[in-house]
Amino acid sequence: MNLQKLYTRFIGVVFVLVFISLILDFSEFGFREETWHKIFHVLLGFIVIYYGWNNERFWKPFCISNGLFFTFVALFGWMYMDFGGLDAFNFVDTVLHSAVGLSGLLIGFFYKKN
Repeated sequence: MNLQKLYTRFIGVVFVLVFISLILDFSEFGFREETWHKIFHVLLGFIVIYYGWNNERFWKPFCISNGLFFTFVALFGWMYMDFGGLDAFNFVDTVLHSAVGLSGLLIGFFYKKN
């Protein structure tokens, strides 16, 4: 399987599944800054699934752009851990952002199709 396709689909599905966390978080805490973080992931997931599920021209640019964005977010999280008390910059989210970002960059720049 094409790793760029797999990365794109995986990110799309996982980000849409953040909806579960969004609902649970909202029901417990109401609307707060973290709500925007989760809404961003869910919307990005739907966009990726809609435009990128079977669009081969979408996969590589998505891997690179998503990789760059989340690597930047991860670096910010490592430099300013728990910035503003936001969950987006806690340890667990920073590790996840690092994995999403670095894997996107590696797959986007270095994976060659057969």
